[in-house]
Amino acid sequence: MRDILIRNGTVIDGTGAPGFRADVAVRDGKITEIGDLRGAAADTVLDAEGLTVAPGFIDAHAHSDVSFLKDDSGASKLYQGITAEISGNCGSSPFPALPERLTGDPWRCASFDDFVRRFDAGGYRMAVHQAMLTGHGSLRQGVVGEEGRAVTDRELEQMKALLRRDLLSGAWGLSLGLEYAPGCFADQRELNALGGVVREFGGIVTCHMRSEGLRIDQAIDELLEVGRFSGAHVHISHLKLDNYRVHGRAPQVWARIAAAERAGVHVTADMYPYAASCTTLTIRCPKWSLDGGDEALLMHLRGARRQEVIEGIRAHYNSAERAETCLFSDDGGLWPGIVGKTLQYVAEEMLHTSDYAEAAAEILLRTKARVWCIFFVMSEQDMLYFLSQDVNIGSDGWALSADPAKVGTKPHPRSYGAVAEFFRLAREADICPPEEAVRRVTGSVAERFGLRGKGRLAVGADADITVFDPLTIAPRATYLDPVRTAVGVRHVLVGGGIALKDGEQTDYRGGRFLRKR
Repeated sequence: MRDILIRNGTVIDGTGAPGFRADVAVRDGKITEIGDLRGAAADTVLDAEGLTVAPGFIDAHAHSDVSFLKDDSGASKLYQGITAEISGNCGSSPFPALPERLTGDPWRCASFDDFVRRFDAGGYRMAVHQAMLTGHGSLRQGVVGEEGRAVTDRELEQMKALLRRDLLSGAWGLSLGLEYAPGCFADQRELNALGGVVREFGGIVTCHMRSEGLRIDQAIDELLEVGRFSGAHVHISHLKLDNYRVHGRAPQVWARIAAAERAGVHVTADMYPYAASCTTLTIRCPKWSLDGGDEALLMHLRGARRQEVIEGIRAHYNSAERAETCLFSDDGGLWPGIVGKTLQYVAEEMLHTSDYAEAAAEILLRTKARVWCIFFVMSEQDMLYFLSQDVNIGSDGWALSADPAKVGTKPHPRSYGAVAEFFRLAREADICPPEEAVRRVTGSVAERFGLRGKGRLAVGADADITVFDPLTIAPRATYLDPVRTAVGVRHVLVGGGIALKDGEQTDYRGGRFLRKR
């Protein structure tokens, strides 16, 4: 007897091949039959008439490292048809660290194995699978601390040993966050050496590049050098042009990436289909001020170098027009009145000043540098151009609850809508046909990251399956009302269990940690 039978759907298998009419049978967490199964019986039958049956979607760039510990529903992702996420991105993961550098944070762990053990011992569950990367910033912090300097030979060997241990345990690669401290203090020698360790294990080096704006060419070259030197697969995270002075350069940027691929560097990319980014306000501070972490920054803002920090911020916010591009999404629980307001509004209406850099400094102080912002800094033309290339889709977001009261902030809508918005744009902006759209969020991601058994509808594959309406799948989340789940996904199977049925989430929590072997 089959556990589940999905009838009457159009199967798009994740390879890019044309869809075909077929039924899909599942037993013991695996796909057992695909074809004409009229007359077959099953414990549960799901009707897919008029719908597409696809592999479960894979979020190629997520930050759900610990968010699924707070809410195991993963509703923001599941309602988009996402069954697995690549987490631990932008240089940040809950591990690793030397024992003497572990902090009081209960989820700051010595290793990937330690993190999984604490998850299991705590009786936690999650709705979608997690494939974890080791964050370079966390690795560096766990060996060197927050110091803004080159690593010593001994420290580099310690970093390589910790990374090797995580990769042996099943981490999928190394993520770089070179626009953030302490990752921004790494030099080419350090990055190349760590890339060599990743290459030993056939892993991937993902990268939030040092610049996504004025110096994007140099930033791409830095990452490509890691690939050339080490032979590792390098991957550009959330590809974008985030400075108005370089808008319109998307074709030239993509040509640079394509040329490197032709020259033998294995380089790929992901992106989210929005023209606004989201990160902490500290990204607008001069890098020297972050030597020592957030506490050092706050010390400078209270001390003799306050004006130097402000002048660094002023390079970004020197007019009302620029200040209007910064929307506060999370105050760290310290100044809720600014959430949903722009920097221009907070400066003029709440702090009664038109010095926007000074206002930003005051906001950093009042929120202890925990404030997050949505930055409206990209052009839609560039975004659509990149989206038309062979990029994967990554939300750059979190697995979150569908309940606004539980979320408590106004996160970027990409957490609730990135994959759904990609399908909407593929359909309405004629980006690509449905088979290609499915491939780019399933088979292509699985192949690039090495996720065996994922990303394809085939006999013997894992039963992670998404059944959706290609004509209606779309996000509902907006910048000011972001905690709204997507529409158009009818059924979702995770590990052979029904996680979403008839458009409503079930109590089933079938997510697990995926390990690279």
